[in-house]
Amino acid sequence: MTHLARLLLSCRDLLRTGELVLDVGAHRDRLLAVRRGEVPWPEVESWLARLREEADGAAARSPLPAEPDRARVEDFLVRVRRARV
Repeated sequence: MTHLARLLLSCRDLLRTGELVLDVGAHRDRLLAVRRGEVPWPEVESWLARLREEADGAAARSPLPAEPDRARVEDFLVRVRRARV
């Protein structure tokens, strides 16, 4: 459940800001408590449900484009592959 919570936190924040931040420092203690089994299951379920609702809400107002720029991604992947050969 710890990993799911981390993913939901990152997803929510990415959708809100358009920037991928993997640092969960502000939630570290709570995540570790979940990992150690110190948080009752109903509380964990409630937190995960709230994070999902927040992510869903953020998706509606996200600064991210609706679709990826496939040509730009393809160009990046080709350049990286050629650089590694």
